[in-house]
Amino acid sequence: MKISFFRFSFWNTAFRPFFWFGSVYGILVIGFWLLVLSNAVPNPIQINSIHWHSYEMVFGFSKAIVLGFLFTAVQNWTNSSILKGKNLFFLLLFWTLGRFSMYPLGFLSYLSFGLDISSDLMVIFLLYPKLMVPTQKHNQPIVFHYGLFTIFHLLAGFSARSVLDPEQTLLFVHLGIFVILFLILIIGGRVVPFFSGVVIPGYSFKRMPKLESTIIYLPFVFYISKLVEGYFASNVSSRSDSLSLTNIIILFSFLSSFSLFVTNVVRYLSWKPWKSYQKPILWILYTGYFWVCLGFLLYSLVSLGYFPISSAIHSLTVGGIGVFIYGMITRVSLGHTGRSIVASPLTVGAYIILNFAVIARVFLPLFGKYNLAYHLSGIGWILAFILFILQYTKILFSPRPDGKPS
Repeated sequence: MKISFFRFSFWNTAFRPFFWFGSVYGILVIGFWLLVLSNAVPNPIQINSIHWHSYEMVFGFSKAIVLGFLFTAVQNWTNSSILKGKNLFFLLLFWTLGRFSMYPLGFLSYLSFGLDISSDLMVIFLLYPKLMVPTQKHNQPIVFHYGLFTIFHLLAGFSARSVLDPEQTLLFVHLGIFVILFLILIIGGRVVPFFSGVVIPGYSFKRMPKLESTIIYLPFVFYISKLVEGYFASNVSSRSDSLSLTNIIILFSFLSSFSLFVTNVVRYLSWKPWKSYQKPILWILYTGYFWVCLGFLLYSLVSLGYFPISSAIHSLTVGGIGVFIYGMITRVSLGHTGRSIVASPLTVGAYIILNFAVIARVFLPLFGKYNLAYHLSGIGWILAFILFILQYTKILFSPRPDGKPS
């Protein structure tokens, strides 16, 4: 008897294919980026290579992993099956074909971009009826954030192709970064304390509903500040009244970023991260959250001209997104396939390597060691994700050992 392709366990839940393909793509993108930086290969991309690197790490790698988290989490929150089988396959296919949109392929590059945006619309189509109901009111901001992510994705693509001002490309890519971060903060706020309670004996923390609401809705103020700042940065004049307005906008931008730092530090400390030190599968999540908090602080200093934007952004991306994502994909891949939730020695080694990559990328440029920072962090990233692929491929492709649905 023939077994349907879509009945394989790989297509039962979103985290399996998106974690695997996203991780492989993260290796390929950074590997190719290092080759371009080293002039080992000519740049075949039709746009600025820095724009391409940033775009693909946000709308390619990060998007894939977050979709794996998001659909797995929403499925648990709503106790319903949302994405599996053919629908999961086609969403993954659209995402995969969307990875060719920045290559000089003529009409095919536009088709690729269209499929990539279509994958975002498909995500909203699937999430909307599940979350926009009274019982899911506290999770509804996820739909709003993903809607903005789709808009920023569209604007970044148009800017990269000079349909809009190409100088605005990084603005929209950075806004996409922050949407990913805010989705991680929402999901992290649900799962990190829960995970801590499961593995730390006698664990408890103080719940602060008002703080949680602030963390969920403050990002929308941040989006506005970044859009206003970006608009005036490209339209500023030397008139004194314009300079006064610019100072107000800079102050607004600083306050919105610094508020995110303060609120998330308070939340982070309320979770008692120091209690996780004996559990690598847990402290890696707290380490990722630490990089988010530090990144918001550094990014607020960027507004005042006291810190380089590239290092601040990479504290949020390689650190906040990369480290937190790595912690989640290792834990979810074990827990949701019915395996013991314990990080292997190789996985712990990957945790350490990835954090060294963050340190190199964020701090070495402050001493003028740019090329060393790029290559050390890139090699560390690649090595960490290769270790994930080596250890977790069989886990992600195999049925649960207990025979239960995955």
